[in-house]
Amino acid sequence: MCIIIIVFFKTGDGESDRRACHDRGSWKKLRMNSMKKVIFISTCILIFGSLTLLFAVDAKDIIRKSEDAVKGKTAISEVEIVIKTRKWTRSMVLQSWENRIKKKSFSEITAPQKDAGNRFLLIGKEMRQYIPGLKKDIKISPSMMLQSWMGSDFTNDDIVKESSITEDYTHKLDGIRTVDGHECYRIILVPVKGAAVVWGKIIYYARKSDYLPVRQEFYNEHDVLKKVLTCSEFRLIHDRVIPTVYKMQTTGREDRYTLMKIRKIRFDQKIPDSVFSLQNLKRK
Repeated sequence: MCIIIIVFFKTGDGESDRRACHDRGSWKKLRMNSMKKVIFISTCILIFGSLTLLFAVDAKDIIRKSEDAVKGKTAISEVEIVIKTRKWTRSMVLQSWENRIKKKSFSEITAPQKDAGNRFLLIGKEMRQYIPGLKKDIKISPSMMLQSWMGSDFTNDDIVKESSITEDYTHKLDGIRTVDGHECYRIILVPVKGAAVVWGKIIYYARKSDYLPVRQEFYNEHDVLKKVLTCSEFRLIHDRVIPTVYKMQTTGREDRYTLMKIRKIRFDQKIPDSVFSLQNLKRK
């Protein structure tokens, strides 16, 4: 709802104001004071209007639209994960299938050869990993979701997406900021009481124009910033624009970071239930 306020000032007619003033300087001062009042009230109206529009926006709805834009209901993707340090660079190729409606995901490393065959299955809140070297699968406990995924700056939770930033957190709109040249909503996410999540707080920046994510800051339960995710290289893929490069950096580790580069992705495709099965996880 937009509220328009019209304010009228009675400053007197010009002749009577002149008679009330004893000299030319007093007349100029009166005109200046009247102009200042008009400017002040106009500024107040603009600020009030901006705040009205800002608080009319629902923070949770922004997060939901942002998630829908970059993930869809289902997604089949191939990404390159690059771990960079000052001394070395390591790359992996990961293929993933995700069904957000059924809360299931399956991922498999396909390159390089020494890492190929590592698979990850999430059904609901239960995650399992198949380790080809051991020829067995192990259950990943909730306490392990914060651990590094394959030595990268991403966590296990980042890859399999066990927690939901839409359902497992509360959302508070905290104004508008400019981030990397984009005008963004700033949203503070705090875990819902009892939610089994990794982070104590997340600050999420979504573009005003299309709700796409630009930056996320991850804090532990002591409100200490631990990781920063930046999203870039926004491109049109099929029917939607999405960020195609995600950079995760751990605070205090400026000498290293991890990139996730989307090579291929298809949204809202039917995925057979057999993909999300223990048989598929353990297959030889």
